[in-house]
Parts: sequence; structure tokens; C-alpha cells
Amino acid sequence: MEVVILIADPDLTRDQFDALLPLVSPEMREKVKCFRFFRDARNALLGDVLARMELCRVSGLGNEALVFAANAYGKPYLLNDPHLCHNISHTGHYVACVTADKPVGIDIELIRPIDLAIAERFFAPDETAYIMAGPPVQRFFHVWTKKESRIKLEGKRLLESLSAFNVLTLEPRIFYHCIYNNGETIGHMCSSHKESPLIKEIDTATLLQYASLLK
Repeated sequence: MEVVILIADPDLTRDQFDALLPLVSPEMREKVKCFRFFRDARNALLGDVLARMELCRVSGLGNEALVFAANAYGKPYLLNDPHLCHNISHTGHYVACVTADKPVGIDIELIRPIDLAIAERFFAPDETAYIMAGPPVQRFFHVWTKKESRIKLEGKRLLESLSAFNVLTLEPRIFYHCIYNNGETIGHMCSSHKESPLIKEIDTATLLQYASLLK
């Protein structure tokens, strides 16, 4: 398992954004163009390009050879190498991508003010107790990113009830790994691998350099 965290700071210029667009599918280009805010469009584009970069590196396939499909819940997978799994997440100016040989889920979130009633309404009782024992906002996102990564592992997004499982309870063949935590942003991944993933960080300039090789 390998995790790459892109810190998109400084931000992409419009010219750099436009230069990356041809690297993704026509469907993704149309999706990106529909976002109202540049940050959302940027993150969607960077997530797709970062995933393509990593999938090309691990599989040995060229970018144009990558063929994607989606499960019934919309989770994408690589059709021409279904045993190579990946997942992406983004928040603020952070984009995270994980690749693995088994299904995997990842989530990264800015630690920001949140309505803690969400935990009381949707989380397991001992998860809520853990959060309220404080510091509550940090602990909320500790639990939230684990839950989101678990749901993304199973390819169900948030269609499954958040209270259907407890991330503080040990389960067979379910492991959570913290992939980022700088006090302002936190991320977790979930997989059946007990071993921690290899994690590396890259910046915008490095992404652009690697992306130029995809053309």
C-alpha cells in the first residue's frame, strides 16, 4: 500500500489547470467544468491526475491505456487491472491518493468547526463519548475520517448508516491507519492490511513535473 499526499500550495494557475485537463477523460473534463468554485474544480482535477499518475507508476500502463469503470455505488476501479485498487480524497488544498492490491478507502478532512450533534445522532454511543471527552472537534474528525474511509473501502459511500459499525472496536481484517495529522488536517485509510502504508508528500511543482510524463 502506498499513499501520496499532494499539498497544492502554491495554488495552480489557470494555465497549469488548463494544461492538466487533457490528461483526464472527456467525462471528467466536463465534470470539472461544471463546478461553480475553482477550488472544487481544482481538487477534482488534481485527484484524478494524481490517481492516474500513481496507477501508471504501479501498473506500468500508459495514461491513455487506463480504462475505468464504477461499481453500483459509483466507486471507480481500474477495469484493465481490477486487482490494483485505489481511492482518492481531497479537502482544502490537500489531495490524497492510495493504491493497494486489495480494496481500500481513504478520507482526509480539514479540522474545522462542526455541529457535534451529528455525532450524537449518527455515531455509536461510545464513539460519541470518546468525542465529548475532548478535545471534541479534533476527536470528531478522528472518528469521521475513519468512518468515511471504511465506507469508501466497501464502495458504499455514505449510503450505509454511520452507526452500523464502530471504528473504536477491533474487527477481524479491518484496519485503520492515520495517513496525515498536522493539527489542522487529518486523514485515515481503511483496508484489510495490518501493515502501515508507505506515505509520501509532494507539492504542486512535483505533481506538474510527474504529470508532464503522462502526455
